[in-house]
Amino acid sequence: MTEQAAPDEPDAGASGRQAPRGAASARAAGPGVRSSGKGQRRREKILAAAIRHVARNGGRGTSLAQIATEAGVTQQGLLYYFPSKDELLHAALDIRDQRDVVPRPTPWEGLEFLDGIVERIRRWRQEPEMVGMFTLLLVENLGDHAPLRDRLEKRYADVRKEYADGVRAAQANGTARAGIDPDLKAIEVIAFLNGLETSWLLNPSIPVEDVAAAWRDSQLAQMTVSPHHGPDRAAAPE
Repeated sequence: MTEQAAPDEPDAGASGRQAPRGAASARAAGPGVRSSGKGQRRREKILAAAIRHVARNGGRGTSLAQIATEAGVTQQGLLYYFPSKDELLHAALDIRDQRDVVPRPTPWEGLEFLDGIVERIRRWRQEPEMVGMFTLLLVENLGDHAPLRDRLEKRYADVRKEYADGVRAAQANGTARAGIDPDLKAIEVIAFLNGLETSWLLNPSIPVEDVAAAWRDSQLAQMTVSPHHGPDRAAAPE
């Protein structure tokens, strides 16, 4: 049964309220949610329905009407919480970013970020729709003027810096070879993750946990300083 908007939820069009673009803190709470447990539950149902639909059909192939129907609310009620489709997709990506976090030192102290990646991959089977949603939205928003391009590009840059900083920290403490280019290694790591995500979505029987663990061990073997040969020597200046 479709729920009608609660009495404290005015018509979205009449209210004229629009959350600032990219304002994750505002999206996390939502208008009127702090004072309404029922409103919070309704908002969570909308987000869960959005994630399921986008994981199956992509953002472009999913309408607000479809999401509202599955969430059991009117489209007017949905628009109260999310004044636009873009805002709804940003909120869904906020959830993905929150769940993507692995407990860790801040910043990484070295190559333990590889263990963090393996742990993230092990959680994919618990939330396959989250992986599917992110992958489809990423592909859909590669164009220069795509609505989520700026957000996804910033996310990529932040993760790349995070991994590169982990390599630099390992080089500074003597556990990683000096000859590794941290920025290039970070790009390589992200390319592995993106490729594994796509492969797994196409074929969920792939043992991604084992693949990830073997990949980590291979990376550590390539990147760490050999106790027999010592660290790489930087080339002498000409």
